[in-house]
Amino acid sequence: MLSYLGTDKTFDCLRRGYLDYPQFLWFSETIYRTAISANIADMKRAIVIGAGFGGMSVAAYLARADYSVTVVERNDQPGGRAYTVQEGGFTWELGPSWYMMPDVFREFFADFGHEVADFYDVRPLSPSYRVFDNEADVVDVGDVQNTAAVFEAVSAGDGEGLKSLLHKTHREYDAVRAHLLTLDWLQLRQAFHPEVLKFLLNPRMIGSYDARIRRHVKDERLVRVLEFMTVFMGGSPQNIPGMYSLLSYVDMGLGIGYPMGGFRAVARAFRQVGEEQGVCYRFNTEVQQVIVKHGRAVGVRMPNDEELLADIVVANADYHHVQTALLPHGLADIPTAKWDKKVLSPSGLLLSFGVKKKLPGVLHHNLFFDTDWQAHFNAVFDAKQWSQKPLFYLCVPSKTDPSVAPKNHENLFVLAPQAAGVEPLAAELQASIDDIVGRIDSRTGGVFSGNIIARDVRTMSYFAETFHAYQGNAFGLAHTLRQSALFRPPVKAKKVAGLYFVGQYTNPGTGVPMVVLSGKTVAEAVVRYE
Repeated sequence: MLSYLGTDKTFDCLRRGYLDYPQFLWFSETIYRTAISANIADMKRAIVIGAGFGGMSVAAYLARADYSVTVVERNDQPGGRAYTVQEGGFTWELGPSWYMMPDVFREFFADFGHEVADFYDVRPLSPSYRVFDNEADVVDVGDVQNTAAVFEAVSAGDGEGLKSLLHKTHREYDAVRAHLLTLDWLQLRQAFHPEVLKFLLNPRMIGSYDARIRRHVKDERLVRVLEFMTVFMGGSPQNIPGMYSLLSYVDMGLGIGYPMGGFRAVARAFRQVGEEQGVCYRFNTEVQQVIVKHGRAVGVRMPNDEELLADIVVANADYHHVQTALLPHGLADIPTAKWDKKVLSPSGLLLSFGVKKKLPGVLHHNLFFDTDWQAHFNAVFDAKQWSQKPLFYLCVPSKTDPSVAPKNHENLFVLAPQAAGVEPLAAELQASIDDIVGRIDSRTGGVFSGNIIARDVRTMSYFAETFHAYQGNAFGLAHTLRQSALFRPPVKAKKVAGLYFVGQYTNPGTGVPMVVLSGKTVAEAVVRYE
């Protein structure tokens, strides 16, 4: 009967009056649903644990490759650590806020027939950010020419030194984008590509970040401007290799933008792209176990013993959590004892403020280096103690985006790196908050502290409880030399077939652009190996 209905005879029956129009519609829908059901039955099924940017990226690419994809997310919104809270008319983003590597976002949307402008508007920031230190004058960082002029004014010769560094890191960035950032490192031969060897065997690439910066810039104040990015790589300038100094080109060569609506707008766009490909999202749903049968991942178990079965499982959840809590005993590739030897990125003190007045003297992005630089790094990375006078990053998105605060109000977010696994005593926490508030006050003419009308305070426990982050880390594994490239955790499980990992623990590493690239890489690996 279906074969008969699937021919032009159906329309002939309608024309001759054997079927009335409602019957025709019913038959047509039956055909459509049968065809769709048959198509779905032929599709492989994939489950993605976590709706961070890596999870949403891999989900979209797998759906494009004809997988039936379900994303299961324990929280109530997409974006993973790009988490948003609202209070009293203020919208605070507690995660990424630097819109970097715009080429990655353009390529992602282009892969699905879209442009960035289809979803949100990106406003270039100029200057990109302001640096406060113990000097009276600030350092404003923007594009190459303007920043070189600022450097030269601070220290003769350092402007040309900066240009030399950026010339080299520009070429390195192009090479890395073309040859390294898309590798899954599942085959050792990938390390023997000429461009990869040229990069990885360069002594300046595997030496320290600090040593490479100091070859080009001499003034301590300017060195700190170029080195603070290492915090977001999970380490200090001394233990992060020089290969990551190409971030200076990403910063000044490609520039920093702001997606209007914040990263929540970017997260919604990624979700929409996935849904257009057929991805199904389930929020407020906790995965409690990866189901393994005969050595293969065949689905996930959720509360009330609900099971979702699949041909493959991709984990965008915290790598340590998956290995130690979601897999059956004995199937982890990285045992607990080895996790104790891993170098984690720092955690952080997160402060969000709503202020009833506009603040002078600060930009959208600001870095506060007006305390003991080395003491802070020693506390966070060596002594692993709570720092009561930390360096910190201040974001004031209301300088660009009026939607994040009531009219004539200001929205502030502070990230102060703190040691992973360290939860402060109440007195230590208050001392740090008072110190940070006082330092912002001193740079805004005393307007800040007396006009705070809303606040939100979070520490290491926020990362641990909301994202199952190991020791409450904020950025995954640090990008030390022994935790970079082929030494990062693999994207494909060794003991469980059909289980893959995506996100900041794997290659290419930390940051929204990096995990977006990892999503595409993992999807390609799934298609190749499955």
